Amino acid sequence: MKLNELPVLLSPFNQKRVRRLNAQSIRENGEYVLYWMQINRRFEYNFSLEYAVNLANYLQKPLLIYEGLSATYPWACDRFHLYVMQGMEENHQLAEKNGWNYFGYWEEAPKAGKGLIYELEKRACAIVSDDNPVFIMKKNNDSVSQKVSCSYIVIDSNGLIPFGLTDKAPYLAFLFRKTMQKYFVESMQNMPLKQPMDELINQKHIDLNFSKKPFWKLEISKQDFISQLPIDHTVKPIAEIGTRKEALKAYQVFLDSKLLHYGEDRNHPDKQAVSNMSGYLHFGKISEQEMVQSVLEKQPKSWDINQITYKNGQSGSFFGGYSFIESFLDELITWREVGHHFAHHEPNYDAFDSLPDWAKQTLSEHEKDERVYLYTLEQFEQAKTHDKIWNAAQRELVRDGRIHNYLRMLWGKKILEWTPNARVALEIMIELNNKYAIDGRDPNSYSGIFWILGRFDRAWFERPIFGKIRFMSSESTLKKVIMKQYLKDFASDLDTTKETKNETLDLFDS
Repeated sequence: MKLNELPVLLSPFNQKRVRRLNAQSIRENGEYVLYWMQINRRFEYNFSLEYAVNLANYLQKPLLIYEGLSATYPWACDRFHLYVMQGMEENHQLAEKNGWNYFGYWEEAPKAGKGLIYELEKRACAIVSDDNPVFIMKKNNDSVSQKVSCSYIVIDSNGLIPFGLTDKAPYLAFLFRKTMQKYFVESMQNMPLKQPMDELINQKHIDLNFSKKPFWKLEISKQDFISQLPIDHTVKPIAEIGTRKEALKAYQVFLDSKLLHYGEDRNHPDKQAVSNMSGYLHFGKISEQEMVQSVLEKQPKSWDINQITYKNGQSGSFFGGYSFIESFLDELITWREVGHHFAHHEPNYDAFDSLPDWAKQTLSEHEKDERVYLYTLEQFEQAKTHDKIWNAAQRELVRDGRIHNYLRMLWGKKILEWTPNARVALEIMIELNNKYAIDGRDPNSYSGIFWILGRFDRAWFERPIFGKIRFMSSESTLKKVIMKQYLKDFASDLDTTKETKNETLDLFDS
């Protein structure tokens, strides 16, 4: 017996998060509903998991949660592998404690896990997975959905505003902010459940005797497992631990000791006022909804969400209450989600040609402008430029997997200035960001990279190399940004006397 129509399992507002990727029916005689946990790697505040639980209840079936880690994803390295493995161990412990059906798999060698998702699908009524518009998640969803014989459903659990509420790629943050302001209150009234697994009715144990071993039966340490893989071992793990427990702890530190000064101090590296939550958001260890909810609890006692009124996309006074909360929420919601919605509607989100026409035109007009400094990818990667601030930012990226928010913008602007043309600059920014950043390979980090070249921005005064693209300089940054300790931490030993001027180079010249 098969179901041709999808049942309505979320609120009308949150049904805008639901997409069916194939024409296959729900297989009612299947053994379980399969939730493929690809990027929302958490059991709390997860619309994808909530939908899967609701579908299992509707069909009176148990739920199987599958979480995997491939050995062959682009930019695979020790840093990303360990981060994901830490989170998977936490998920397994939680599932085991509660008696949930959870199958976690670490691929021991390239292609060793090939076919596993199809093996799991054979016994499934339907597959529910995470709707994410970039990287391997999009590729997996597009490919697997067309090869399985049951219904394949993806759920948008990326942010407050469902993908279904925008009909085209927003080319300015202002335009997306208008949508956000229109639906913000309704979104907060339609929060994901904190504990969706508490709602699961059929708790029947599922035999996990599949052809592959779950990772907890491998009898090998994470470090030894990683060392045997053909991945990039030069990108070392970072101190940050990739678990939900650590995400919640880090966010609480931000709320208690940094949020109050966020508005005035966030651009100053020495003040350490930023949240540093982007890695946890990227790997789905924490939801944007719970972050917003926790921040709103810091508003004045007299504040009332029902007093919020539409501001036609204007920033600075929408949320009401404290200005530092206004600043943080605009970054967290508007600037984070505009990239997700852009990539959702624009398949070529990571291509130069996806830039606005004015940006492509002005960059083309200035392509032949003289560059005083030119660097190779290798020189950039090794922080061997003439600029101490830039070198410090690159060193932070290599060591810690992130660059301070303000310096990340300067980092990109200088790459544009010190490469033969904007296309080369884009390739280098994507390569360095995706190779080292714990929040790389993400719609939000692509937004940051493409903002360097004019996406979500407007035309400015024309100047050499940049044309009408917004310009930033290290000299100006040094004058207005507090970063003495930052430079001491990341650049005290740097020799910047050797300069590379007007060299002929190849992008991947070594």
